[in-house]
Amino acid sequence: MAKARSTPDFLIVFSTLAILSIGILMVYSASAIISFHKYQDYFYFVKRQLLFAGLGIVAMFFVMNIDYWVWRKWAKVGLIICFALLVIVLIPGVGILRNGSRSWLGIGAFSIQPSEFIKICMIIFLAKFLSENQKKIVLLMKGLLPPLAIVFLAFGLIMLQPDLGTGTVMVGASLVMIYIAGARMLHLSGLAMIGVAGFAALVIAAPYRMKRIVSFLDPWQDPLGAGYQIIQSLYAIGPGGSWA
Repeated sequence: MAKARSTPDFLIVFSTLAILSIGILMVYSASAIISFHKYQDYFYFVKRQLLFAGLGIVAMFFVMNIDYWVWRKWAKVGLIICFALLVIVLIPGVGILRNGSRSWLGIGAFSIQPSEFIKICMIIFLAKFLSENQKKIVLLMKGLLPPLAIVFLAFGLIMLQPDLGTGTVMVGASLVMIYIAGARMLHLSGLAMIGVAGFAALVIAAPYRMKRIVSFLDPWQDPLGAGYQIIQSLYAIGPGGSWA
């Protein structure tokens, strides 16, 4: 007997499309002037964003019709492939260096960022792992540390690129999943203190990261660099008000 396919959760679909629309609007707002000066087209970057947004929507409706048990079956394989890509991207001459980070792999006219894929695969893998080991998650050595070791191994590879933002998002999402799965708050609190200290060390070790964090104090010290976004936001609010 064929399994009946349930209707999609339209609230999630609508919310996703709404966030996507807001993102495209923000891309236009942030890039219109630069697009015109460089390419004589206010919508140059918006068109590229719309292209990938369209591909993403098609992929979303395709993936939403795949039984989640399929992802469960291939969770380990997907994670292994992502780890392999994170290693490959670090090889000079293979990984593409952009803005000081070797985070991209070129495939024809397109390029992919392996760290983006591991965020998805890590969530799928943790969902499988935690569902199978939920009773052990309250144990530090046998339940909590194994998944955390995998998460921070991925974080370490991402930091070799380096890409602190992507790594932080992946770790944050993973910790939320582990907490919801039933990990003890005492264990997580202790590890969180270590994590905060490590995060602070990573920020301090790279002057440009610290510069971005404290740039709001005086953005005009570096108006075309770390302070650029803050200055532009002030200009936007100044002429247009809070709803500009």
